[in-house]
Amino acid sequence: MSSFIGHGLLGGTIGTISYPPGLRAKIYRPVWVGWLVIIALIPDLDYAVPMLQASANAGLRITHSLLVALLFPILTLLGLLALGMRQHQLWQSGLQLTLAGLSHLGMDLLVGVTPLPLLWPVSDRPFRLPFGLLPSAGKISLYNYYFYYNLGIELGVLLPLIGCFDFAIAAVTAAKMGSQRPAVMGVSLLYVLGLRTESLIAPVAQRGGVPITLLGSGRTSHQG
Repeated sequence: MSSFIGHGLLGGTIGTISYPPGLRAKIYRPVWVGWLVIIALIPDLDYAVPMLQASANAGLRITHSLLVALLFPILTLLGLLALGMRQHQLWQSGLQLTLAGLSHLGMDLLVGVTPLPLLWPVSDRPFRLPFGLLPSAGKISLYNYYFYYNLGIELGVLLPLIGCFDFAIAAVTAAKMGSQRPAVMGVSLLYVLGLRTESLIAPVAQRGGVPITLLGSGRTSHQG
């Protein structure tokens, strides 16, 4: 699983790409971005709620299903609809909410180790990718070396990608507005980091026992 820092960072990035027209007031921007960060973190709610933990659900992390990941985005969208948001504003808000919710599952799948019950409760079959690009999050502790080590690798992969995305969005926005504000932050971030993400591929744990579906491979593996 990815770290809460990585999940929050990606959720916040989705929120700062652009603001729905109805949320342009400065007072709403941090609230909107903060809510997207929370949505990106919600699947890890099972750490705090015993009844949602894998041990209470036949070994399945049910909060890491499409149903749970999209539950709060859908509820938020219904709330915005009730408040009078319509058409383009509603569509743009819905897109950001959906991306924030799915970003958690996407990052955890990119770890390539722990299978996720994406189709729960329709199916209990877990899924995982046959490769890993992100490290598993270390136990949160000030004295845990692997927490900092794995977090560094995770950010080394994410920050260049976010920088590229920020650069592209800022360039398009500047072109549309005729602004002279280039994506300086994105370019600087890429230049300073200069990281090669292909060298940070995390090893994938090998397991055997319970059948799991390897996404994109067309084959089935086993987990013990």
